[in-house]
Amino acid sequence: MAEILTLCDLFFHVTEDHDRPDLLKVKRDGAWQQISTREFKGVVRDLSCGLMSLGVKPGDKVVLLSEDRPEWPMAEFAILTAGAVNVALYPTLNAKDSAYIVNDSDAEIAVVSTPEQAAKLLSVKSAMPKLREVIVMDWREGIEPGCLQWEQILSRGRDFDKSQPGRHEKVARAVVPDDLASIVYTSGTTGEPKGAMLTHRNFVENARGGMQVLSFKPSDQAIVFLPLSHVYERTADYCYFWSGASLAYAESIDKVAENMGEVKPTIGAAVPRFYEKVYAKILEQAAHAPYIKKVLIHFCVRTANEWAANWAAGKRAGAWLSFKHKLGDIILYGKIRAKMGGRLRFFISGGAPLPKELGLFFFGMGIKICEAYGLTETSPGLAGNGEERPRFGSIGRCVPNVQLKIAEDGELLAKGPNIMKGYYKKPEATAEVFTKDGWFMTGDIATVDAEGYYYITDRKKEILVTAGGKNVAPQPIENMLKMNKYVSQAVLIGDRRPYITALIVPNWENLKDYAKSKGLDLKEQSQFCGHPQIMHLYGNVLARTNAQLSHHEQIKKCRLLSRELTQEDGELTPTLKVKRRVIAERYGKVIESMYADGSDEAACAGR
Repeated sequence: MAEILTLCDLFFHVTEDHDRPDLLKVKRDGAWQQISTREFKGVVRDLSCGLMSLGVKPGDKVVLLSEDRPEWPMAEFAILTAGAVNVALYPTLNAKDSAYIVNDSDAEIAVVSTPEQAAKLLSVKSAMPKLREVIVMDWREGIEPGCLQWEQILSRGRDFDKSQPGRHEKVARAVVPDDLASIVYTSGTTGEPKGAMLTHRNFVENARGGMQVLSFKPSDQAIVFLPLSHVYERTADYCYFWSGASLAYAESIDKVAENMGEVKPTIGAAVPRFYEKVYAKILEQAAHAPYIKKVLIHFCVRTANEWAANWAAGKRAGAWLSFKHKLGDIILYGKIRAKMGGRLRFFISGGAPLPKELGLFFFGMGIKICEAYGLTETSPGLAGNGEERPRFGSIGRCVPNVQLKIAEDGELLAKGPNIMKGYYKKPEATAEVFTKDGWFMTGDIATVDAEGYYYITDRKKEILVTAGGKNVAPQPIENMLKMNKYVSQAVLIGDRRPYITALIVPNWENLKDYAKSKGLDLKEQSQFCGHPQIMHLYGNVLARTNAQLSHHEQIKKCRLLSRELTQEDGELTPTLKVKRRVIAERYGKVIESMYADGSDEAACAGR
């Protein structure tokens, strides 16, 4: 096997060394369909040649705007093997933000999934003067004029290949490691999105390092459901392709659980919010269960945590704990594993900190979650836990071909072949994130233990500095709040304020059960938010959390929000991180109400 130095080399490796009938899987019309390596290779070649027939040259920028589906990697490898640069857009972006990225990246061609995505781009065509062609995967009659059909481009590609035989491979083989592979725009939690320039070397070396941390096998079945427009899922997929695994694309985030039961994955990647929802579902099941079943579920949850904590401490489980754990497996753990397909070797967690308690709980159930860490600018992996000995609460050890160190102010710094070239057309912004001696500044505050395991305490820019000059890291406290069965989402407030407060989105199922048990006649969610008895309940939630915190970290007040914070409303990034600047602006009046009277008793109210 030739050495893999570029993503084009990875494409040839997959198509020449891993010939399998089920390289990709997708559920359409109610049934799972398989796409063979041979079919995958043919579509990539034809589409790549079709792009060349449209005038795409090495170094040109091509937008890829699509939900997760087999055509996503087909389109990406077609773009890359044409020597071009993939500019991946989140399909959830609005027209204005999409136009900004298309324009900023200098893209001339866009490949989109649906007529709706095409219409979104064409609605702001005047803001994208360089964009000359839009190719639509799912064609139907009545589509916007001026678009090209996916099958039409494949046909053009076949004609091009006949007229210039061997050109596709010649162009792809000419790509070198330091050529630009993708411009990936940051989520913009603190300002205007910036395009991180990632090379073929960045991606390939990061995948190579990741495969030294975790074991990916040809026998693996991966489940794919995180946005491929983000480097986290994309680099995970490169590892799957490299190892010869099969990739199954979930129908949607809402269908992941159902799809897992059908394809029976062995590996996958998710963000902490996914695991939080699984955990919340278990607690919700207990809340609705008859008394005996409720007691048994809570027994299983406690036992899973106890068993995992015992293992993490390096202790051998005693006879009584082992018996309880086996009983828990019969009552609950085995059933949950079966719903997730029953074959999981490990799942990766990234994109945000995974609460330690969640890692312990899932491990106690026999589901291994390996937390990893990285950023868009680092392709993304910098550190990770291996599946043999994950350390809960830690992001793991440094990826083998990466260097990490902690600056005097606690910021984690990185060097390695996976670090971006810089931000596209933004030399000043690039200079701001590198030290004078070339270390990339992650913006995260970290510590490292004697065995080389790193721990992220918070984002440097998100540290809350109270009016009294005390530093408070919000994410660990938010994670503590979210472990309570009455809390779905939480955002800590307190920067330059006299004390810490919180915005809380309730777990509505559990809260409604509580209200019913107390005989409260509440129907609208806004009615819950202002009710004195509900206020008292969340005062107790704060008290339980505060018991684990230092005085300056304690939450003095909270307000309840009557609906979830969402990506669609611009409150979360595509990887479900909170956009604190947006939250501060949108809920400014609610926040100010927690500081208006100067008192510090726990309180909550609606928006």
